[in-house]
Amino acid sequence: MKIATAVLAITLSFFVSPVLADPQADAKYIISQTMTRSMFEGAIAAQRPLILGAIQNDLNGKNIKLTDPNKFLDLFMEEFLGEFTDAMQEQGAALYLENFSDKELADLAAFFKTDSGKAYLQASPKLMLEGARMGQLAGQKAGLNAGKRLAKRIESENLIVVDDPSNLSELLEAIK
Repeated sequence: MKIATAVLAITLSFFVSPVLADPQADAKYIISQTMTRSMFEGAIAAQRPLILGAIQNDLNGKNIKLTDPNKFLDLFMEEFLGEFTDAMQEQGAALYLENFSDKELADLAAFFKTDSGKAYLQASPKLMLEGARMGQLAGQKAGLNAGKRLAKRIESENLIVVDDPSNLSELLEAIK
């Protein structure tokens, strides 16, 4: 009788376990794996030239010239990343809860616990960095080509009217 009761209890647990799923815990687990300091470091590394340029531009506007902008950014990131990561993780769980069903959260959490999921998480910072570099090159090429095509359209379709025709010539020359 005890064996039959144990088997029944185990069998019923398969039907009850989805009810016992904890979407909050799943969302927090997913965030703890995907919104990590190393992930953000990868994203920042990918955007480093843009961030450096923005910082230097801002400081130059205030007549401040850094002798070593890279060192300044490194120091700033040491102070920034901890608080940023904490804030993103706090807000991230709610975002996942809003955008995924309980089952999807459970599936994602389960995936990140597999060898493939762990490999994906480990490779993500590098994928972000390389993806951003690829995007930068593709964007430069597409931007140059789009400028040339747009210049032709502006001229042939008379899309932009300006008070001073020399301004139009300058615009067309700038985007070619």
